[in-house]
Amino acid sequence: MFLRTKFLLKYCCKFLYYTGCGNYWYEDINHETIRFKLYRFISFSIYTVMIFLENVAAVFGSFPSVEKNSAFMFAAIHNIVLAKFYLFFYHKVSIKKLNSEMGAVGENLEEDNVMKKQYWKVKYGNLLYVVTVYMSLGAFGLESTRKSIVEGAPFYTVVTYWPAYEDSTMTADIFRVFFFITWLYMMLPMMSVDCMPITHLICISYKFVTLRRHFERIREEFDGDLVTMRKEEAEEKLWIGCLEGIKMHQKLMYLADEIKRIFGTILSLQVCESSVCAVFLMLRLALSPHMDLTNAFMTYTFVGTLLYLLALNLWNAGEVTYQASLLSPAVFYCGWHMCTVGRPRRNIRRLVLIACAQAQKPLVFKAFGIYDLSYSTYVSVARMTYSVFAVLYQRGG
Repeated sequence: MFLRTKFLLKYCCKFLYYTGCGNYWYEDINHETIRFKLYRFISFSIYTVMIFLENVAAVFGSFPSVEKNSAFMFAAIHNIVLAKFYLFFYHKVSIKKLNSEMGAVGENLEEDNVMKKQYWKVKYGNLLYVVTVYMSLGAFGLESTRKSIVEGAPFYTVVTYWPAYEDSTMTADIFRVFFFITWLYMMLPMMSVDCMPITHLICISYKFVTLRRHFERIREEFDGDLVTMRKEEAEEKLWIGCLEGIKMHQKLMYLADEIKRIFGTILSLQVCESSVCAVFLMLRLALSPHMDLTNAFMTYTFVGTLLYLLALNLWNAGEVTYQASLLSPAVFYCGWHMCTVGRPRRNIRRLVLIACAQAQKPLVFKAFGIYDLSYSTYVSVARMTYSVFAVLYQRGG
């Protein structure tokens, strides 16, 4: 029972609540008390101030080349993160409604083996994302610690305009460590906001799997019913099953449009975040081809994290397109051709014709309404990133 879509989304909303984003479940199970709202206001105010100082550092700061490159990179990535936060808050009511409808549609048709695959895909896909993010952040902390001990450089992870690079006082060091801890903590709501659209993409793709299995199942049952009951009764049962499947398909198309409306900009920003920051990291590799172990580990883990986030978005969006494309053949082979011709009140042939026409419309998610979110787009973005790196590396050499 806990593997059902409803409970999976409910668990994700609980994670959102504990990271400080608020209650996004349609039931008031996680209360937003005055204390909680105050905590959320303070924490996101600190995030906003830190990101503002990063932007000032990127534009006006005077830093060595490595720190300056980091300032530009983190200003870009954290501006996108902040935009995703406030977009997420803006769509809070719509997300609650989406969670309610996503959990309810086709709930009686869900099969345990399909739901188990969905559960493991959501759990381990998102868990691996969390692990890679904190591996990357840990590598940044280790490299900054090494540089401060071995080279006597200031402890810098996120590069802010204040404290200044030349400031070596105790107060400056305390604030640098504070900003690093803030960065570590900011990743929790950031990852929850990233994982929510990904979870919805996975859930709707498995809803299409459930719907396809429904049409395959009613065909199997129809073949058996033709042997055990009168043909009119078997045809009536098949007609009811087809009608239920068509209604579910219409609901899924509506929910897909809602996902595009609510999460479309967030998904697009995630694509920009991954691709742009990967280029910045490749630039760091091009400018510093001979790195020590910790610096190389820091850079490569960050690149891997960004490419994995990009893969989670594009692969799962592409999976929705793929699973939706498999529905039309399942509808066509539901058994309509064995039904009696000339029953105007139960004209299953016309019903199947309409259903097949609707199922053949491609369901494609797009970034900013231009680029398809699909497997091929992921390959194109990865190639583009490597091409930029190759050009910069040759120029640096």
